[in-house]
Amino acid sequence: MTCLISFIKPRGQYKLAVDRDYSCYLPHTATPMEDGCMGQDGDSSSDGFEDPEPVCPPPIWAAHLIADARSRAGSEVYPPSDDTFLLLEALAADARHLRALRPSLCLEVGCGSGAVSAGLLEVLRGESEVVDAGDKIPFSALLAIDKNPTAAARSAALLWDRGSVFADVVRGSLLSGLRITGLVDVLVCNPPYVPTDAGEMLGCGIEVSWAGGSRGREVIDVLLPQVSKVLVPGGLFYLVCMAENEPDDIMDVMRSFGLHASVAKREQRGIEDLSILRFQRPGGPCEAMVRVS
Repeated sequence: MTCLISFIKPRGQYKLAVDRDYSCYLPHTATPMEDGCMGQDGDSSSDGFEDPEPVCPPPIWAAHLIADARSRAGSEVYPPSDDTFLLLEALAADARHLRALRPSLCLEVGCGSGAVSAGLLEVLRGESEVVDAGDKIPFSALLAIDKNPTAAARSAALLWDRGSVFADVVRGSLLSGLRITGLVDVLVCNPPYVPTDAGEMLGCGIEVSWAGGSRGREVIDVLLPQVSKVLVPGGLFYLVCMAENEPDDIMDVMRSFGLHASVAKREQRGIEDLSILRFQRPGGPCEAMVRVS
């Protein structure tokens, strides 16, 4: 079965095709078409998970959004934390550059609670700062994807309840089931970046939100070669990583794929030395305006 997600755009209507092994989540119901990640007893492998308290507060403009997302996360979805906040801060800092792209389609890979997707839409609508009405982006469709079926359902509910009517969520792994070559204006990803044993990466419960395998790079390294193929000319990609992932090496890899690379933000948050890396595909009418490296 192939799911067609249809968006009405200022430049017309188009459809994104999602392959048959992906599940679509309807935002108005947030009900998965299938759920294949539960154990034999119907329980997630996340039993006993304790919600870690963030070291830093969220951005002021996103505080209500974060509280909403955390209240919905439950025990099977990793709640917004310091890495989420730093990514939102980076997006807000680049708000005018992002709006200069006038994005038609945004994509979040690994949407988790949905806080980043919802926050990105707020940034594009000018809700993260005071802007002129003409500087706001009134329309941008968003597609979010997560391997964890509960996370996909939570994200869909959050986006719908916050009025994001042009947003859809699908359950799947990275970009392999999405036919979106050359369609994405803004791509964001807070991947599983913690170095772990390979066994922790199995399944699709809450542990897949942090378990990154060797160097914390196993998921990241699968995603990187796909990014330049899905971005439009001038499109931007934001990636969360930590020092153990070797951010400089990640940037070198992406430059080898022809993308501009820079560090949007870097901060020590608790025990993690976090970076938000920014990449841009060359070309497009706004490249000189948006590019910062």
